[in-house]
Amino acid sequence: MADREGIYRYLYKEAGLDVANGADDKFESAVSLLEATPEAGIDVGKSGERRKLVLTKFPFIIVYTLKRKINEVHILRILHTSRKVSAKYQAQ
Repeated sequence: MADREGIYRYLYKEAGLDVANGADDKFESAVSLLEATPEAGIDVGKSGERRKLVLTKFPFIIVYTLKRKINEVHILRILHTSRKVSAKYQAQ
């Protein structure tokens, strides 16, 4: 996933290996949570399929779709909370 790789590279460059690895571990934990509990995030948008998971004590959100009929999660983006993207994802 491009977002995850980009975040890792940025953190590695700016803060070092330990910080980059720690962030990646948090993303991996969030993915595991979504695999076990797909409805862990909150609904966004009008379709009812798009959701976001706000990572606690970590300034990122994971935007994903949930296909309830087949219980499948597809991660769309991992975004820093300082980005102004809520309107883009709520309109769809």
